[in-house]
Amino acid sequence: MQIEIPKKIRRLKQKYIDDLYSKYEGEEIFLQMQKYEDTCYEDVQVKTIGIWMSGGADSSMLTYLLAKQIKENNLDIKIQPLSVRRGRPNNPIYAGNVIDFIEEKLNITMNDHIVYYPDINDEHQREIKEFWDRDDENFRKGLFQILYSGITCNPPKDDKTIPMNKERSRDEDAERPLKSENGIRFYINPFFNINKKGLAKLYKEHGVLNTLFSKTFSCEGTVEDTKTHTQHCEKCWWCQERFWAFGRYV
Repeated sequence: MQIEIPKKIRRLKQKYIDDLYSKYEGEEIFLQMQKYEDTCYEDVQVKTIGIWMSGGADSSMLTYLLAKQIKENNLDIKIQPLSVRRGRPNNPIYAGNVIDFIEEKLNITMNDHIVYYPDINDEHQREIKEFWDRDDENFRKGLFQILYSGITCNPPKDDKTIPMNKERSRDEDAERPLKSENGIRFYINPFFNINKKGLAKLYKEHGVLNTLFSKTFSCEGTVEDTKTHTQHCEKCWWCQERFWAFGRYV
């Protein structure tokens, strides 16, 4: 699977972005963007790509594919890994282990791993809003030109071997763009149409099932069931999906 890495993107000039953020907030910023003509935009060379890394199988495989493509094609592009300390506080640790593995195996160096630490007691901030807030900040400041997400889709609805996930927005027939841009933000989501079994094929094709996959962690079990998030609980839906696709937990 070849992941798209554009050489250039179309972006509103920085002075106009700064002006928008100085005057408006939230969605009003993007509504006001409509007043700018084409001459207010410029082609920007892609020098850095960001990726949210949870330490799970999805984002880890995507990071590996991006790094492999950059290495094999000698692209002058850096990867900026990002993580959020969530309800499962070991996520950044697993992500760090994945980064170390990829850098060593491919002889490539990524930018320093950035970890955000929202209020652990604020479930909305640590699970959803922190990502939105950091996207807003990082795109505005130009930390990277493109942000990648490794989120996959749910198993088929008619597959009775696994219960349905509560997140219907991830269903195969849900409308989710593989690429979206608005002049400030540029997202690429190459796995939106791939479920975990498709992901398992990628691990096998690239020969990293017994190495990279074993370093990933996909579980939302309790502290007790996971022995403080050090092993899969084998009970939660995410563990069930992992076993459904890979036939194993590690």
